[in-house]
Formats: sequence, C-alpha cells, structure tokens
Amino acid sequence: MSESARISSSATAWDGMAREYDGDRGHDPVYVACVRQAVADLEPCGRVLDCGCGTGLATPYLHAAERIDALDFSARMLEVVQAKFPGHRVRTRQGDVRALPYADRSFDRVLVANVLQHLVPADQLRAAAEIRRVLKPGGRYAVTVHHFSLTKQRAHWKKQGRPGSHDGCDYIFRYTCEELAALFPNARIRAVGFYRWPARSQLLLTRLAGHWLARRGHGHMLCACGTR
Repeated sequence: MSESARISSSATAWDGMAREYDGDRGHDPVYVACVRQAVADLEPCGRVLDCGCGTGLATPYLHAAERIDALDFSARMLEVVQAKFPGHRVRTRQGDVRALPYADRSFDRVLVANVLQHLVPADQLRAAAEIRRVLKPGGRYAVTVHHFSLTKQRAHWKKQGRPGSHDGCDYIFRYTCEELAALFPNARIRAVGFYRWPARSQLLLTRLAGHWLARRGHGHMLCACGTR
C-alpha cells in the first residue's frame, strides 16, 4: 500500500506516545503559540469540546468554559488527562473525530488542535462534517493543522505519509491554505508558528498579519476559525 493510500493514524500509535507527549510538545514554542491562538479565536464559553485532546495540553486554556468535554482516540492519552483533571468539570471520553459520540448541536465551542492532519483526505471531510454537526447554531470552532508552507516545500518535506523520524505518529497530512479553506469554507484562516520568533511575538504577528501570511504560504501551522 502506498503512503498516500494508507489509513489514518491508529490509536495504538498514540497510546505509545502518551507518557512522553507532554515533554515533547509542552515546551515547543510553536505548539504553545498555536494552541493559544486557537483558544483566543475560539473564545471559550458554555460547553466546549476539546476534540482530539491528547494529554490535555490545550485543556487548561479552556478554563472560561462552564464544562469541558475532552475526547481522544487513545485510551492512554485520556488516562493522562484524567490524572491532570480529577474533578468533574472535565469529562473524558474515548472516541473518533470521524464519528463523534455526541448528539447534534451539543456544544457552544469546539477546539480541534492538531488533529485533522493525522487523517487521510477522505476522513478529513467526515471529520469536518462532524465538527459542524455537534455545534449549536452560532457556535464557534477553531481548527489548527500543519501547514505545507513554502519553507517546507523548498526543504522537500513530504506532503503526506509517514513522517519518518519527525515523531511517533504514523501518518501526517500537511495542508495548503486552500485545502483547509475547502474543508471550512466560511472560516478565517491565519498562519501561526514561526520558530525564529518568541512566543509572544508569534501571537502578535499572527493577529496582525496571519491571514496575509497564510495566503502567501508562510507559517509552520494554520488556524481556521468559524461559526456554524
């Protein structure tokens, strides 16, 4: 089977990364800036779905919500979340973004941080439809993904497939701005993540020029924010 035809990332792969995930991602300035920008765009309130929550690195930023539902494909990742947030305000559930285990119009906000990039294109369409389905009318979503930026293209990064030594995940898809816009036609899309900039400066750059930079192929990540 070719890499472009392989199935989306498996729960087993993510189970294997659960113990090291916080150490690998928690101090990455681009990852942190990406999450902070997505949450700022989301404006958490009411009932929020942290969809593909991993080990809960984004969850603390959602503190303004009345209730947080943290969903992930990996049971081991959810064990870490449960240990971090033992109270009842954060409710964990194992599930698949391609078939969310929630009723229509359940959430005021949906955060999907760095999840869709681990799905093949056909699955991305299913996931985007599910994100909209579980949102209340007027509800807001924020989705972040890896950008197939000009820098990555010039460095001959793969468009999709196994990322090799990049990390332990078994599939990744890198988006152009146009591909993300096709999944979320009404979203505002901005570039985020610039390794040469301090975290605070990254956020300022995204807010001031993120839309322009995304359209021109810059930024390590892309953030799409919109309403149902």
